[in-house]
Amino acid sequence: MMKLINQTRRKVRRVMLVLPLAVCWVVAPVLAQDEDSGSNLESSGSSVGLPLVYGAKVGLTSSGFYEGFFDGRQHTGSVTGFAVGGFATYSLLDFLSVSAELLYMQQGGTRVELKESMVDGSNIAITGNVKLHNVEFPVLLRAGLPTPIMGIRPQLIIGPSIGFNMAAVQSQDITYFVGDVAFDDERTGRAQFSRTASGSENVRSEYRSMQYGLNIGLGAEIPTGSNTFLFDVRYRYGLNPINNGFDPSDLLRDATDIRSNSFMFSVGLTL
Repeated sequence: MMKLINQTRRKVRRVMLVLPLAVCWVVAPVLAQDEDSGSNLESSGSSVGLPLVYGAKVGLTSSGFYEGFFDGRQHTGSVTGFAVGGFATYSLLDFLSVSAELLYMQQGGTRVELKESMVDGSNIAITGNVKLHNVEFPVLLRAGLPTPIMGIRPQLIIGPSIGFNMAAVQSQDITYFVGDVAFDDERTGRAQFSRTASGSENVRSEYRSMQYGLNIGLGAEIPTGSNTFLFDVRYRYGLNPINNGFDPSDLLRDATDIRSNSFMFSVGLTL
């Protein structure tokens, strides 16, 4: 099992290295063609004087499992991850642009499951921090103010995204309860004790490959010479259930209802 998890982590690291290069490789020929054709717009507070720019970005994510927009499930929590990749942005107007991103993005959440041992009927509690390793492709509309404020152009960001799940690793604590009751009972003389073990497990088969989302947030463009810094804070709402199976104890209800919603703060730089 540890060998499989290590192999998964090596694959994820390779994708993290390849993604920014892949985005640049795709958009660079288009940009070069645009430059050769003489299409060079005057700078109007946007990132550069070209209609098409590209760059790299990194970010932090905070994700959890939810039923809806903000409706959390009982006994769940959030996990922290990061995102890295590249983007290409095409200016429609001075203050309106469309951007496509290609990101390696960590999502997930915390789940608690209660099960019954098939050996002796004792209770088993599993607390798992699930980290989903996804390749995410958002297409975003970025609408800014017509006139920058002190050189900074605030933006409203909205658009869909599609993700492909490469791996799902669950770091878990498994607690075995032995006995009839959840605490010492002096009246009956019965008692229960517990033992806890920790470990990691690849749970890729429990989650769907395709994961769709809707992104909304705020951003800002800050020109710095020939380059531009981009700051984004956005919320990604999971449009489809992401995991397979059914919860027999009905603790989390139907497992197919679980969505992974995320907050992401990112910093980008045009190249």
